[in-house]
Amino acid sequence: MIPLYNPRRIRYNSDMEARKKKHLIVLACVAAGLTGLLFFLLWIRTLSPAFSEFVCRFVSRPWIYVVGHINSIFPFSVFEICVVTLIVVAVHLLMLMIVALTQKRGAAVLKGVATTVICILSAFNLYTLLVGFSYYRPAAPVPQSEKEYTADQVTAMVRDFADDYNRLAQSFDRDEAGNVISPYSPRELSNKLQNEFRRLGGNYYYAYTPPATQIYNSWFLTLNNISGITFVPLGEPTVNRNIPSSDLAQTMAHEMAHTKGVMREGEANFVSYYLLLSSSDDYLRYCGYFAVFHALLPAVNAGTSNKADYLEIRRNMSPLIGKELANASAFWTEKSKQPGLAGLLNRVFEKVGDFMNDVFLKSNGAQNGNGSYSDKVTDGSITDTGETHPDTGEIIYAVTYSSVQKMFFAVYEERAHAATT
Repeated sequence: MIPLYNPRRIRYNSDMEARKKKHLIVLACVAAGLTGLLFFLLWIRTLSPAFSEFVCRFVSRPWIYVVGHINSIFPFSVFEICVVTLIVVAVHLLMLMIVALTQKRGAAVLKGVATTVICILSAFNLYTLLVGFSYYRPAAPVPQSEKEYTADQVTAMVRDFADDYNRLAQSFDRDEAGNVISPYSPRELSNKLQNEFRRLGGNYYYAYTPPATQIYNSWFLTLNNISGITFVPLGEPTVNRNIPSSDLAQTMAHEMAHTKGVMREGEANFVSYYLLLSSSDDYLRYCGYFAVFHALLPAVNAGTSNKADYLEIRRNMSPLIGKELANASAFWTEKSKQPGLAGLLNRVFEKVGDFMNDVFLKSNGAQNGNGSYSDKVTDGSITDTGETHPDTGEIIYAVTYSSVQKMFFAVYEERAHAATT
């Protein structure tokens, strides 16, 4: 018979409980330490742009160089594989925790929760160290003209760009819907953009430009209205393979800019615009116009109430461009207008995704959140001086051109210089 009182068994159970408590205390301390470290990193990155620049150059840059080279070996998206794996692991852990709860193994559940929290905090700390400081470094150097131009000179420049845009629009093959057919495969386009990034000199941009890959399960990105995503610690820019071809080059360049140390969304767009518009490749240049020509056009007649030149240039734009712009807009907006469950899911996912992205951007210093994507486009101004032209009676406005408009002017100057040498 087993005695009712067994000192050895009681002592064993007592030791087991003590060890479990000790493990939980250790895990709690580790989690607390990682939380403290995270808040420290979030605080210290805001102190000095110079210190943030130091971390970017001597921590993030070599990390991207090594990890980017490793992941570029694979013909698929490592990021996508990691996401799918994490989902599978998370579901498995959740099932294990439910089983443990039904068996009243509370200590095991707490240990699992603590371990999961530690893993999440470790990922946040790594991301903040490798990426968070990039949001607080100085602005990315992109050429902008600071010359003073007359209204006629601005009009002449915009006409020149419009003529080039119209000519390019007529030069490409198009599908039945009127969309440009890319002359390059996604891999070829990525390689071309890698070469374009080599034109950006100086020490600001990271030395290595990882190739862009396409997400196989792009339906989920489309459902969330996401054209591309880059998890920088993996050194891998990824794009939605379903987006219109006219958007693909700009999206690729934008995501690649993130792996070059340009994390602020407006600046990543700014870099991509410059690379495309200053390229000698017709398709890349067309995609640059397609992405941002609309932001240049208001520079025409900006200083006066007489909009004759503006209206004339706009009226003479190729109808092929207008058709493709309408198609691209419909690609992103028509999904939410679908009847039934498909449209409902898109609206829900879009709102949730926009909210989470807005919170993420604001937590990284972008005060206008999702609006930061157009920061370099909307930083110009037109103000009424209260004066009128003595001869025509037209209202006179004081004009400050936006960063994108001044970038266009710089590209024009580069082309003019290249034509004379």
